[in-house]
Amino acid sequence: MHITIIMVVTYILCCARTGTAPWRYWQLNARYFSAEHGIFSKLSLDALIPDRWRLPQSIDSDAVIPTTYPVFLKPEWGQNAHGIHRVDDAEQLVRLRASLRSEPQRYLIQQAAPGKREYEIFSIDANRSDGKHDVLSITEAVNDREQFPINSKNNRHTRYVDISKQFSAEQQDIVAAYLSQVGEFGISRMSVRADSNEELVAGNFHVIEINLFLPMPINLLDRDYSWEQRWKFIRSAMMSLAKATRMITPVENPQPIFARMMLYGRGKSRATSTVTTNNTTPKIGEHYIQP
Repeated sequence: MHITIIMVVTYILCCARTGTAPWRYWQLNARYFSAEHGIFSKLSLDALIPDRWRLPQSIDSDAVIPTTYPVFLKPEWGQNAHGIHRVDDAEQLVRLRASLRSEPQRYLIQQAAPGKREYEIFSIDANRSDGKHDVLSITEAVNDREQFPINSKNNRHTRYVDISKQFSAEQQDIVAAYLSQVGEFGISRMSVRADSNEELVAGNFHVIEINLFLPMPINLLDRDYSWEQRWKFIRSAMMSLAKATRMITPVENPQPIFARMMLYGRGKSRATSTVTTNNTTPKIGEHYIQP
C-alpha cells in the first residue's frame, strides 16, 4: 500500500510540474472503456488480441462445456486476481457455478494458457503514434509450487522478479511492439505465458489478460529491489505518466470512468448468457466467444 501511495503522490507532483490536471488520468485509456457495462471489460479487451496470442474465452454459462482442464472462471472485471477460480474437472465446475450464481457480476471462463513461464509486461506510452514506449518493464511471476497458479501479490507461493535487463534494448522494443499490436494504451500491464524469454521475443506466447484501470508496475514487488531502485523507477515512470496524461486529446463529454468502475456490480443482478441460436453447444476449447 505504501508503494501505491508514493506513486500517487509522485504522479500528482509530476503533473503539477508539467502543468497537467492529474484527474485526467482516467481518460488515458478511455477509448477502451465499455460505456455499456461501465468497466474495462476483459471480454472486450480479449477481442483486441490477435488470434495467435488469444486464449479461448467466453461469458460463462451452463451451456459452455470445456474440452480440456484446467479452466479459469473470473469476473469480467477485477483487480489483483480477486474472484478468480481455477477449475480442474467437470464436477468442480458444476459446484463452482452453483456457488457463483448470486454474484452480481458476469463471470468469464478461460482456457488455461500453455507455456512454462508467466510474464507481466508493464508499459507507459506517452506518444502513442511514435512507435516507442517511454516505460517498459518485464517481470516474471515465479511460482514453483503450482503448474497452473493464480498468480498475484496475495499468493504466498508467488514472487516477482524483474528480468527486464535479461532483454536487450532491441528485444524490449520487439516486446513493446507486440503490446502496440493489441492496442494504443497510455498505461497498461499485459500478463502472458511463454516457454522462455526467447519464445516471448519470438512472439510465441498467449495473453492471459490486460489491465488498463490501475495497472501496478509489478517489478516494484521484486524483493531484491532496494528502496533506491524503487524510488528511481517511480520518479521516472510517474513523470512519463504525467506527460502521457498531458498529451491526451480532450473530448467534449469525457466518461466518468472512475465513478462507474467503483460502482460496478452494486445493485445489479448477474447477467447470464444464453445458448447460441444455431443449436450447437459452445465449447471453450473451440475458441468460442459469446456476445
